Amino acid sequence: MKIKKIELFSTLICSFILLSACKSTENRPYNPNSSQTITSLAPKTPFDSNTIDGVLATVTDQVLLLSDLQQAIFISSGGQTKLLPNGRLVGGTLNTDQARQILESLINQKVLQIKAIELGFDISEEELSQRIDEFLKQRGYSESDLENQLARSGKSMEDYRKEFKSEVLKQLLIGRIISPLVNVSDDDVKNFYIQQTGSVKQISTVRLRSLLIKVSENEQNDVLNSPVVKIVAKKIEEGENFTSLVKKYSMASDVSKTEGLLPPKPVSELPSQLKDKLSNLTINQIIGPFTIGSSVFFFQYLGADFNADSEFQKNFNSWKSKLQDIKFNERLAEYLKTEKTKLKANVRPILFSK
Repeated sequence: MKIKKIELFSTLICSFILLSACKSTENRPYNPNSSQTITSLAPKTPFDSNTIDGVLATVTDQVLLLSDLQQAIFISSGGQTKLLPNGRLVGGTLNTDQARQILESLINQKVLQIKAIELGFDISEEELSQRIDEFLKQRGYSESDLENQLARSGKSMEDYRKEFKSEVLKQLLIGRIISPLVNVSDDDVKNFYIQQTGSVKQISTVRLRSLLIKVSENEQNDVLNSPVVKIVAKKIEEGENFTSLVKKYSMASDVSKTEGLLPPKPVSELPSQLKDKLSNLTINQIIGPFTIGSSVFFFQYLGADFNADSEFQKNFNSWKSKLQDIKFNERLAEYLKTEKTKLKANVRPILFSK
């Protein structure tokens, strides 16, 4: 049991090394007032096969070394895979795609570290100690366990506190900058479920807005070429507001009152053309034109409602959490991409091979 506990604790320590980059570059202070970009330190030529170490990437005045990536790959593979300077992965099952992801993650961590300092995020030494204590208690470790494991890994408590603080500041940045950008409505969750499962059997009703165009007798043989239909289709393609188009072009008798909103429709009552597309629709998507009888319809999909006892409703929170995670990762990726461009992240060419 004691051995297993040490192994788990070793993983805990290693995760901090991986996420906060290595000691060799972590202690280099970032100057947010400096406009200097050290692009010259990351040459455009790959490492020589005999290279011992060198600059792999720079983000403003922060440096990522080849040894940082080698250590991260070694840790991520559970000590099974080594990275040679020429990009070859030796041993273990870690593949080239995973190696690229690890490199990207290390660069992203540098970007978050720089932005956290640049935006003034900080915590006191007292708060840092409290957070470390809470972290250890949650995982069933004591301070002496931590000290013993740090001694085994050749790290000091000061190193650990710096790494821990760096991670806390990154999380503060993410919490205040990225999390507010993640908005998921109930309709988003329902639509996500339908798209992921392709199942419409549990849907009770569908909400739609319609635009009805009545065609004249001489147009009924080729209704889709009706001038009004073509005008509406073009304006939809150009992104014009659908409700405005309904008010202007719909020929439904109650359009001034309903603005095209239909009563919730059971799936069984939907036109077959619409029913067939239901599992691939997104909220507010406009589809059509559809010919129904002597009229042409455009529909805006506003969402679906599920039976109260459906499996979806029982697992709603789980599906919502999945979608929030996806949206969070999308927003974070967008933020990192923008900031890496601003900070002029420069990466030396490295071609991974197995």
